[in-house]
Amino acid sequence: MARKAIVDKEQILTLLKKGETTQQIAEYFHVSRQAIDLHRKDFINKGLLENRRAARKKVSRSIESPIDDTAINRQPELISRPFDNKIDTMSLNDQIDLLISAFSALKRIPQLERDLTTYKRENERISRELERLKNMERKRLEQENKWMLIRDDSIGESNN
Repeated sequence: MARKAIVDKEQILTLLKKGETTQQIAEYFHVSRQAIDLHRKDFINKGLLENRRAARKKVSRSIESPIDDTAINRQPELISRPFDNKIDTMSLNDQIDLLISAFSALKRIPQLERDLTTYKRENERISRELERLKNMERKRLEQENKWMLIRDDSIGESNN
């Protein structure tokens, strides 16, 4: 049977109120982070602690160095405000719905590929038909011009 680590709950509560992370507190007491999380949840249930996560302090983004235009050597720049991880979060139900719709879309791919092949064939057929009609129209106009020339020549000869 595993031995339970004995920690000072009051000290844990004080450190959590100061904003220390559960990982930092766990390292201080030489226990697992999960053990501190259990105490944290207990404090929240008793109303002794607010249900919020500690702000992440070391958040950085990369910027291009003015010395290196190729941006190979990027330097981190500390962001002035704490990172709020709730901005881009999605509930588990929304994630499940998103996965279901993604798999449904994947199931439709073979039918869409068949439709695409059909539309390509139809497009090629229509293109050939359009080209044939253009050729027929061009020939008709050529024939009409020939008739006009012959008619003009015959009218000119009859007037002489």
